[in-house]
Amino acid sequence: MAGPMPSSLFLRLTNIWRALVLRSDVDDIIVELLGCFSLEKIYVDASDRDSYQQLLITLLSQLKSIFDIQRLTLPTDNAHVGWYLGFLVSWEVALRSVEFVLQTVVEGRETLWEHRSLRERYLADFLLSSLRVLILHPKAPANQRSRDRRERFARIHSLLEQVFDSYPGPNSFSLEVCKEITTQLHVDPDSLGLPPKLASQLPTLTSELFPLPPCLQPASIEEIVPTGCFGNWLVQYLALRDVSHFIVAASIQYAANKETREMHLQSSSARSRNAVLTALDTLRVPPQFSRVEMVATLSAMFRIVLPDTLELSRHDTAGIRVEEFELDALDTLFARLAARQVIHRVSDREMVHNVSQVVRKILLQNDPSGQFVPNKRPGLYAVNCTECHLVGASQLNLTDVNLTSTEQEHITVQLPPQTRCIHCREAITIAREVSTVRQAWELLEPLRPDADTINVERHLPTQFQLRPPKPQTSGSLSPGYDNALAIGTERLREPEVYSSSYPGKTVLPIDLSGSSYPGLVSPQSPSHFPISLPLRYEQSHTNITTDYRSKPSDDQEKLDPAFLTDPPPFSHDSPVIKRLQYNADEAPSLHTPRSVPMATSTEKGKSKWRLKFTTSKKAPVAVSGDSSSLSSTALEAQKLEDISLAPLLATQKHHGRGKPSKNINVTLSQSSTLALFWTQILIHVWDAATSPPTMMRVIQPESTCILAAVARTHLAYVIGTRDQKLTLRIVNLVQPTVSVVEYRIPSKSWCKSIAIDREENYVAVGFENATVRFFKAKTSEELREDRLHASSHRDCRNCPSVDTLAFSQDGLALLASTRSSKTGLVQTYSWRFPFHTFQELVACRYSIPLHESEDNGLSAAIFRPGSAGEETLVCITTWTQSGTPVLIQPQDGHRSEIKTDVSSRHTKLGTRIQCAAFSPSGRELVMVNDKGHVFQVSNLNSSPMDIRRIAASKELTAKSESFAMSFMTIADEDYIVVAWADSARATGWIKKIPMTGRENFAYTDTPGILYESSSYGATREFLGHPVELAATERIRELPTEKGDVI
Repeated sequence: MAGPMPSSLFLRLTNIWRALVLRSDVDDIIVELLGCFSLEKIYVDASDRDSYQQLLITLLSQLKSIFDIQRLTLPTDNAHVGWYLGFLVSWEVALRSVEFVLQTVVEGRETLWEHRSLRERYLADFLLSSLRVLILHPKAPANQRSRDRRERFARIHSLLEQVFDSYPGPNSFSLEVCKEITTQLHVDPDSLGLPPKLASQLPTLTSELFPLPPCLQPASIEEIVPTGCFGNWLVQYLALRDVSHFIVAASIQYAANKETREMHLQSSSARSRNAVLTALDTLRVPPQFSRVEMVATLSAMFRIVLPDTLELSRHDTAGIRVEEFELDALDTLFARLAARQVIHRVSDREMVHNVSQVVRKILLQNDPSGQFVPNKRPGLYAVNCTECHLVGASQLNLTDVNLTSTEQEHITVQLPPQTRCIHCREAITIAREVSTVRQAWELLEPLRPDADTINVERHLPTQFQLRPPKPQTSGSLSPGYDNALAIGTERLREPEVYSSSYPGKTVLPIDLSGSSYPGLVSPQSPSHFPISLPLRYEQSHTNITTDYRSKPSDDQEKLDPAFLTDPPPFSHDSPVIKRLQYNADEAPSLHTPRSVPMATSTEKGKSKWRLKFTTSKKAPVAVSGDSSSLSSTALEAQKLEDISLAPLLATQKHHGRGKPSKNINVTLSQSSTLALFWTQILIHVWDAATSPPTMMRVIQPESTCILAAVARTHLAYVIGTRDQKLTLRIVNLVQPTVSVVEYRIPSKSWCKSIAIDREENYVAVGFENATVRFFKAKTSEELREDRLHASSHRDCRNCPSVDTLAFSQDGLALLASTRSSKTGLVQTYSWRFPFHTFQELVACRYSIPLHESEDNGLSAAIFRPGSAGEETLVCITTWTQSGTPVLIQPQDGHRSEIKTDVSSRHTKLGTRIQCAAFSPSGRELVMVNDKGHVFQVSNLNSSPMDIRRIAASKELTAKSESFAMSFMTIADEDYIVVAWADSARATGWIKKIPMTGRENFAYTDTPGILYESSSYGATREFLGHPVELAATERIRELPTEKGDVI
């Protein structure tokens, strides 16, 4: 019978139990935590006290959980000590850990002064657990006499007195007890041992703690504090604390082993708890110690497993409340322990190889074709033919024998009539399972580690909570937590790939007279110049001689001025911008590139190649006038640059194709500064890092282009014919000698989405029927196919298509999404590097009603991996009437709707979202709605979130393939880049929005005054009348003295 719902702390402690019990590398784990903290402390800024306090709380919480497990591992007096030594922390490492922590607290007085709970709760709890292990440790250093141990404890006592001197004032009961313990230990290190009965009867982790042994029952607990007997109160209190620790551990152990909670254990634990609290009430405590706080400390321990325990704490009482950063610290420790276990396992190469070979042979017996279905148990059966052939479960399924998971657990399976053996073709009626094979797989499969993800994560900066400070242009730096300078966070940098036309860099000319000039560049044999050089594209059959410089042209002069909010930073006569010619190739995107929408069943007779660009309800509107609510400094920093796309459309005249081929698609790269403007018959690649943007490549596909994506060095595009024969082509943009990688896609399922991983090893393509295929980007190898619904049914012909594919910013996760055409249910599926297996994120299911008037389906499903104590998040956005953007935590299903409460038409986020993307750090989320407003969402793990409109772009009437948004690093600065195109004007626009803090946007400190921060730290004031705003309003429109709107 299941008990009440466990608390968050209980679940974390259960995970820690599974990962930490009876490990032989405890010393290494503790040293690693201390070393990691020391490396983190290098970049702590004294002005950011919260970061350092959280860093120290994380260390204390993790060390306490380790020493709590160690206390439960200590052997009794009558046990053989040698059996336990491998699982115990060494006495020296434990003592030095205590000294390290105390020294850190003493040195951090200026930073930790205001955080009382850090000392009164986290420090005190850690000291109680670690000192108890030191007191009862069976193997103190052999060369240390009692006097030596006294001296070591005296050192700890001295450090603790320094803590009390550094932080004067009243202290918590637990911290005062720690001082009393060290006072007695530096006089007699053996004075605080267990009572004789407990010393011989207390259990250890090598045995089951449930049912509770007699020493943890009420009768034995009453003997710890006998009536009328004085004794050493500290010995009695520590014994009661040990008993409480074991009672709580019994529930955690049971849950870790059985994955549930037992009501009989709950009731027996409650009786023992009552006996402990009664004994505390009779304990004779010195008057300087608070009896209420003493009872409250053990009550808090019992509340972990017994929520009905009386809450005796006050808000300022230490050791009671469970803080979110403590839970984050335990989650981080669990992930570290799991990764460490995998690394240790794979280090034994011979064992891992043998285990992998056994598992692979079992899988091959189940399915000789090698098409292994993830998370599906294999089975091997002997059939009743003459030779008693062995047949795999997958082979039986191919012979119209559909074995369900329940039938696979049966030893004997009755086969349908007229079933024949696949080896000898004899009639068979019975299949008997060789259960040993399945049992061997169940035991060995978990031991076959996949350390690729862990190996990659070790080389990412996300393994640390704090990032290195940004170098200062002047002044001295003194790194460390006591540094008085405020040091900003270093921005994430991406290596610059395209460097032509950067200011201050020389552009080398190209000698076109040499034989090395490629002339015609085709997808069949691409030729490339070094990326840093301007390139020329010549194609004999297309006579394109247009100048591709981004300059004011006749087309630009005809533009509606409302489309431009800023003038180009350089004129076309700038010496940096010379005559540019173009060549061939490139482009991926942070949001998933989508295919050209095909005709639905209600559009019979229409071309399947028609692009649903915009509706005809109203003409596209220019940039919203709401940008006036942004500060002038922010507007000046947002560069809007136009580029002529006339050559992209001019090529259409030489092909006998209709109007749909003139629709311009826009795609932005996720891992570089490249932008794609492409049609069905031509692909242009622009470098958005330059001002104005520079043409880099041109590709003319040999057939109709359906999808396109680009990374730093590879361009992937899918071409198709009218009979739905698809081909994926992957072009290397940097090395001209590398041949094109080509895959002919065998099935007739239509492609819907495409993405390139950040390391450019794979190209993932999403198809109809819930299918994702992985293609090697650098070598032509056999493709791998994952059917997302394979675990529920074999026939996926009626399954929904994969609408979006997106890699995470760290490149270690891939997220795919589908939406049912019958129920409107959105399902997401994730892969972890190296993307061999997938799983559905069941907690992220999102139901959106169908048959709405403006239902353009999913627009984005993106993944942010958890790091630095923050939760993993999945963001789902749609272009629908009721599909509110949501942030979902895959672990527990907690979801937060992203919406503004402002009724203003210009500042409402709404539910029609064109695109969304997480920032490189993962701390911000940016979305663009149907009004073309760019919203930045911060404080993603908080409630409420901070939602601000930071820019305006083009208003949309429907979800459009001609609009894209991504994050890019340009000249060491992070930008939000928005790009869109208008085929009627043959023009594209690229807008660069600096990714800065909210100091660059208008904000309010004093009613009636609008502040604007400049990059030089100066502040200007604009006087105006006070205006009452809603609490969630982030952007203001204030009237000036003349009545205009700022």
